[in-house]
Amino acid sequence: MNGIHASARIALVTGGSSGLGAAICTELAARGWLVLAASRRATAPTLAPGSAGVVEPVALDVCRPESIADLARQLARCGRMPELIVNNAGINISGVFEELSAAQGRTILDTNFHGVADTIRAFLPAMRERRSGTILTIGSLAGLLAPPGEAYYAASKHALEGLHEALQHELHRFGIRVCLAEPGFIRTDLARSAVTPAQSIADYAAVRQSLREHWSASVAAGMAADHAARDIVHWALDGRGVRLRVGTDARWLPRLRAVLPERAYSAGLRRRFRL
Repeated sequence: MNGIHASARIALVTGGSSGLGAAICTELAARGWLVLAASRRATAPTLAPGSAGVVEPVALDVCRPESIADLARQLARCGRMPELIVNNAGINISGVFEELSAAQGRTILDTNFHGVADTIRAFLPAMRERRSGTILTIGSLAGLLAPPGEAYYAASKHALEGLHEALQHELHRFGIRVCLAEPGFIRTDLARSAVTPAQSIADYAAVRQSLREHWSASVAAGMAADHAARDIVHWALDGRGVRLRVGTDARWLPRLRAVLPERAYSAGLRRRFRL
């Protein structure tokens, strides 16, 4: 493809087949990158004609460490180790804690936290040896606040906060930048494609309905995926700092919590969710 494979900067984007991940792939390609869109389906977004870069699909299941290791070996063999890793793959099963099974909870943690940690582990040695690279992970507003109906999801995103805070200290001397984006609601198909909790408990019927309505309305009013991708990529490539809050809700809700008494904040949150 016009010699781009030999000269382009290489990025690996997990969860790159749809939603925010696809938008990040498109944004990087527009900047001339060779983007490896990694997903279990091994599909890639279609680029607009005349894009400066390319996007290629690669197969990857972040819940299987052997899949991550296989991809890292393949890319090393052909001299295509990425200088930018975008940990975007993630899942959510929205529902109250008691209605999710333990297996569903572990799946969320395996994907959103261990999948990120295992991906970093597989590609970090090459970055360390090269003394350069960028690790960009898509966290969440839920990593700063824990809303009702998101117990496991919030736990996984809170864990990413700790992981990246430690990593940025450990990797600074090797010229490796560690970035954690913390977006609020983004308009994607995540809500429509979400898995249903394992059981339905009658006592939670009213809570479940309120949470479903709030979730749907918040996603519908969220930031456009391409706008979020543009802001995140620009910051990761040209900005500074370890964390970036993306979207109005991600910027003002944590500040509100910081200044309000705990009781007032909690009462207001329950009113917001009609709990």
